[in-house]
Amino acid sequence: MREGDRWVAEWNAEPFFRWPGLRIVEARDGRARIELLVEEHHRGGGGTGAVNGGIIAYLFDGLLGTAVFSSREDIVGQVTVSLNITYLRMLEAERQVVGTARVISGGRNLVFAQGEVMDEQGNVCATCSGIYRIFTDRHG
Repeated sequence: MREGDRWVAEWNAEPFFRWPGLRIVEARDGRARIELLVEEHHRGGGGTGAVNGGIIAYLFDGLLGTAVFSSREDIVGQVTVSLNITYLRMLEAERQVVGTARVISGGRNLVFAQGEVMDEQGNVCATCSGIYRIFTDRHG
């Protein structure tokens, strides 16, 4: 478990989160919640006004990575090894979508996480599983 919320504020200020409009709402104990304020440039999924699948993938990478980082104090860095996304329905939202994730398993170097993205009515529109390679302070 990573203590404190200072790192969350720092991550929210990073271009990776700021540029697309992502905001970490909660991250602790291997769980994370992220919001995306939907803007016009997020839309265009399948020729509709739905949120584009690439934006959803971007959200999942940040979301699952945040859950992973929050799971252990000794993580100093991480890279995505694999993301497997299942799109269940169009993600239509007027204003905001929410993603939640949790770590499901982890070893010395790899951590496995799952997440879901919901529309404004709470319908799950996409799910994701991911594997992250972590780097700890023990590696120098």
